[in-house]
Amino acid sequence: MNKNIQHYLDSFKLGKQFATTFLVDLVSLSLIIFSFTWFSSYTQQRSLELLQGRTTEELQQMLLSLNPEQLAPFLASLKWFLITSLMGIVILAIGSVFLFSYSQARIWNYLQGKKVTKNNYWRWNLLNLSLLVPFIIFFATMLVVKLVMMLLLNIPPKLMPVFYLTHSNLMENIRLIIDGAALFYMVVLFIVIIFFIYHHFVKSYKVWDSIGAGFSTFKKQWKKALLIVLFVTVSALIATVILLPIKKALIFYPLYSTLLNVLLAAFFLAWLRWYVFNSILHGHQ
Repeated sequence: MNKNIQHYLDSFKLGKQFATTFLVDLVSLSLIIFSFTWFSSYTQQRSLELLQGRTTEELQQMLLSLNPEQLAPFLASLKWFLITSLMGIVILAIGSVFLFSYSQARIWNYLQGKKVTKNNYWRWNLLNLSLLVPFIIFFATMLVVKLVMMLLLNIPPKLMPVFYLTHSNLMENIRLIIDGAALFYMVVLFIVIIFFIYHHFVKSYKVWDSIGAGFSTFKKQWKKALLIVLFVTVSALIATVILLPIKKALIFYPLYSTLLNVLLAAFFLAWLRWYVFNSILHGHQ
């Protein structure tokens, strides 16, 4: 059997190591997502209490109709609401970075038989902040890919206008699937490169050296990496089709839908890491 296919099949042999990393991902993602969900719900509730459901035009009319004595308390409340909302977002963002860094430090040290210490943990925060640079480059690349995909997907309607019009729903669904799959492929590829960087970072704890080593590993293993991402993308598409009836059934149950999405996201992240680690990184310790 082809080695790449064998690695793919072996990625579903999930043991203790996978279970441990999955639980860490699940707990950290749950805390981050539900913290932002709760804060969003809280700010919406406070906004409704403050604005009492008024539209922008109604709010403008109300402000113009109030005298200075009536206007001052409202503006003070609005100012406090904006300040607390901004502070809450900043605190949640910083806390999320700290928690995510800790979870990744625990996972990658565990996979390589090492321990997290106070000193090396803080370097994980520095690494993840430094990854904003490659993330910006990736985001710009993704925009270019998105533009190219739009141009390519606009060719069939011009070549087969009659067929496209008579089968508009089918063609539009195919268009959405191709577009979504291409973007998903790019995102997964970026995550794989991040995994390469994390793998090297555990060894040296040198931020920019690890980033360079991660991209160097991708350069050496690009064929295998791209094939892994292809297998993962196809698997995700199949899983999406299988889970579609469940997602539709939960459309009126946002809490259960969110719980399912968090569970799937944690499982996918842990499985992708397990797949990459055993297929590429484990042999390069």
